[in-house]
Amino acid sequence: MKRKMLCLSLLLIIVVLVVAACGGNETESGDGGTVVPPQETVVDQGANQDTTEAGADQPGEDAHAHLPIYLRPMAERITLGFGVGYGTPEGNVPPGTIPSTSAIPAILSEFLNIEMDFLWEVPTAQADDRFQLALVAGDMPDIMRLDAIDFAELSRFGMLRDLGPAFERYAHPEIRAMFDYFGNVPLEMSTVDGQLMAIPYIWDTHQQISLLFYRRDWLDALGLAVPTTMDEMHAVAVAFVENDMSGQGNTTGLGLFSELVHWAPDARGLFHGYGAYPTKWIERGGELVFGTIQPETRDALNRMRRMYADGAINPEFATMNTDQLVADIVGDRVGLAYGEWWLPAWPFNQTLDTNPNADWGVTRIVTPSGAPGITAISRNNINHRFGVSVNAPEGTEEALIRMLNLWWEISYVRPSRVDLNPYNTAEAGFVWNWMPAYLMLGHEQYLNYTIVHEALRTGDTSTFFNNMQWNLYTNTRWRNEGATFYDVVDNWNTPTASGAWGLYMSRVDHDGGWGTTMQVREDGHFIFDEFYGDPTPTEISRGSILHDMWEEFALRYIMGALPYDSWYTFVNDWRNLGGDDWTREVNEQFRALQ
Repeated sequence: MKRKMLCLSLLLIIVVLVVAACGGNETESGDGGTVVPPQETVVDQGANQDTTEAGADQPGEDAHAHLPIYLRPMAERITLGFGVGYGTPEGNVPPGTIPSTSAIPAILSEFLNIEMDFLWEVPTAQADDRFQLALVAGDMPDIMRLDAIDFAELSRFGMLRDLGPAFERYAHPEIRAMFDYFGNVPLEMSTVDGQLMAIPYIWDTHQQISLLFYRRDWLDALGLAVPTTMDEMHAVAVAFVENDMSGQGNTTGLGLFSELVHWAPDARGLFHGYGAYPTKWIERGGELVFGTIQPETRDALNRMRRMYADGAINPEFATMNTDQLVADIVGDRVGLAYGEWWLPAWPFNQTLDTNPNADWGVTRIVTPSGAPGITAISRNNINHRFGVSVNAPEGTEEALIRMLNLWWEISYVRPSRVDLNPYNTAEAGFVWNWMPAYLMLGHEQYLNYTIVHEALRTGDTSTFFNNMQWNLYTNTRWRNEGATFYDVVDNWNTPTASGAWGLYMSRVDHDGGWGTTMQVREDGHFIFDEFYGDPTPTEISRGSILHDMWEEFALRYIMGALPYDSWYTFVNDWRNLGGDDWTREVNEQFRALQ
């Protein structure tokens, strides 16, 4: 329904906009979880910012006059229309509570001088369809949550307000610091013709960096070193199996399952070690090429084919799902696995529940030569965006930025300079994620890692601003105190020693999951999946067929069911069945986005 309706809605809205523009609605707005984060002196910057700046913009001497300008309410009361999709409320709120009867309207009214006009409120599953109906009716909310396609089309047709001046003047310093951590790329990706058309809700795609995890205790028992090349990794996997390190007669050297490119332990890191990037669009010579059909992908498949033939990969892997692989990991039967930083927290930690002597280590992905491996991550780290309708009341841009600031302050700054009492309890109808616009801490892992490490070094926990930081600190002090994980007494939500181990190895240890990820990031040993445009016509019509073709070929090829030269047949078939058209369409969009 969505894409079919939007073409009609665009025509209707253009008419509305022409009328609105003649009415002079546009203004110079700039004049008018888990969440915060002191990036060292960020909080102090906010506290010391001139609180008298633009004092004439604010009501006389009131309860908010002591706050920095970016945390003050609107000078003039503003009524804004919202379309809201909502899920099941967290917490013990009064029965029947929905966004319009929650504490959110009262919070915006008292703390920001914003009155909410609920144009519609529906369950989350119905929100997108309801939004498209509003577009068809030419009745856009004043502040909107936009997916990538809505953002592209509404900005292209001039239906969004420039947020740049309001962001520059009013954005919370710590929100600025977060975007700066990402090189301000998300803001650039939300800018059209020099105008910031929306504020992006972002996450850290460096979390996708692939790593190689290994059973350190098995290596030690065999007198083997941590592998640094593909041949060494291959040999270690074979040795684990030949020596039946699990002691169960079914040891797996390298853990894989039927989806080679997935989210759990998979083969991405092995592919990346060969400079192969299946399912990703990589820039080469100014053009985007699809990693699945590049010759490096064949090299990686050939390695897995040899490992399979040598018994280093479970002979049943092609019929296994992720749950079955996890069961083997937890059951103390897997020696090597590729994946992301968080795997020590699950499922590797549960191996310790089966075998208390189990010990997982982590290293960077290996390559044939031993040179640093280059992993691939998404360039687009934007989940969705918040935009302002071109027909919104004067000052809506400022209102949006202040709304984001308020939520950031109460969520991530300790001590917060804003006290939401008495509205911040479940009994009062407070549901934190029912705020119509808010940003999460995109670089949370980096901040937790940095802040907890400093606290472990100094013993000063005054910079902690979330429960996870306390949890990490509490469950990792054993290292400084010379104890073991089994001496740790949990103080929050980690009921087992294996849970404490998982937290430490995933998020705190310099040589653990996130510590190694940070090293890869700092060394620049990653490239981007460069395509972040809209689905192309061929992708929509043929994408699933092409993907299924790849998966079936790869599994059969690894198992030796296809000859070596079948690779060339696969590539030609992929191209002829729509791959070439898809590549052409992707590059047309890629050039248009430059």
